[in-house]
Amino acid sequence: MLIRAAWEPVAMASPSGFDVLRGIRVVELTSWISGSYAGAMLAGLGADVIKVEPPQGDSWRDATGMYSFPALNRNKRGIVIDLTKEEGRSVMRDLVAKSDVFLENMAPDTIKKFGLTYEELRPLNPRLIYGSIKGFGEGPYEKYTATDPAIQAISGSMEVTGHPDRPPARTLVSYIDDSTALYMAFAIVVALMRRDRTGEGAFLELSLFDVASEFITNNLLNYYIVTGELPRRSGSSYPSLVPYRVYRTRDGYIYTGARNDKAWRAFCKVLGLDSLVDDPRFRTNADRVKHREELDALVEEATSRFETADLVNRFRETGEIIAVPVNTMDKLLSDPHLGYRGLIVDLQDPKYGRLKVARMSIRTKGGYVDVMRSRAPTLGEHTVEVLRDVLGYDERRIAELLSSGAVRGPPAQQKP
Repeated sequence: MLIRAAWEPVAMASPSGFDVLRGIRVVELTSWISGSYAGAMLAGLGADVIKVEPPQGDSWRDATGMYSFPALNRNKRGIVIDLTKEEGRSVMRDLVAKSDVFLENMAPDTIKKFGLTYEELRPLNPRLIYGSIKGFGEGPYEKYTATDPAIQAISGSMEVTGHPDRPPARTLVSYIDDSTALYMAFAIVVALMRRDRTGEGAFLELSLFDVASEFITNNLLNYYIVTGELPRRSGSSYPSLVPYRVYRTRDGYIYTGARNDKAWRAFCKVLGLDSLVDDPRFRTNADRVKHREELDALVEEATSRFETADLVNRFRETGEIIAVPVNTMDKLLSDPHLGYRGLIVDLQDPKYGRLKVARMSIRTKGGYVDVMRSRAPTLGEHTVEVLRDVLGYDERRIAELLSSGAVRGPPAQQKP
């Protein structure tokens, strides 16, 4: 049997009935992006996710210029436990004993120091699914600190990102953190299914290094193995296809190109470059790749005479050419297709006011499958509620814990 959560939030059912984790309780001891996002995915599918923070809070809450905390922690309950105190560690053990999943992305030494390894928690709850996200995972680099851009660098992703005449560049979107989070959420759901069949818990480890290396291997490593050549930075271009990149327009940029000779002829007609169709330098794609710099200069001279929206429409009308604007954030928000899809919703945050949050991208006939039921918790917002309703502590016990500092709630609850 699943350990059923007593918490029954309002409007739990998703419009499409995909709240398949309803009744599953997740204890989340994470910070920054990967672990928090994994927890948000589980909460979006109906799980009762209890985010445990230290007294100073998740460091991502107040990271300068970082406004993603509300999105990464939506639909969760938040409590504060001081794990440096034995009473706090006792509360954490009680919480794990009454939960289905423990999710963490702490440093290995930190987990050991607080007595929260899988080997230590499993006797408390043999059916526990233990999800561990690490920078490198077990191995020679196990104790090294890692962030998304650091993993972009060591995995080879950074080396192939950017322009050939510039140093390696990172992608500003933390795609390795995000991908690892999604992978972990998927792994936990699979482990829960397995537990239903076998009755057994599981230990799951994911590392940012593994995930990034998997993507690089599937996409680029075999290019090197087969050809003996190292992939090179190519900006927005594609090494084996020309024209196919970002080009300047009168008011911005467009991403476009011709993927075959039929599209090439249509491409030239739209831009008024018909004379290039039979030019020996550009007749075939192989010719165009050979004379890339000459052709790109001619194309950009032509695209610069058009407004972006006009040129996108002209290319799309051919039925042969990929063409999209290179959007800034304000233009993305006003994009009609994004508006039609309904992916972005408003979320009221007590610190930042109205924010935009993207739903999970999984869609069915009834709409998106995730539940959007509550904002991210303020620091310690649900401490008393969880101690009372989940752990069954009485008022005296809760008061003692608050007074000792082993747990903390909002300022108004700190001295009941």
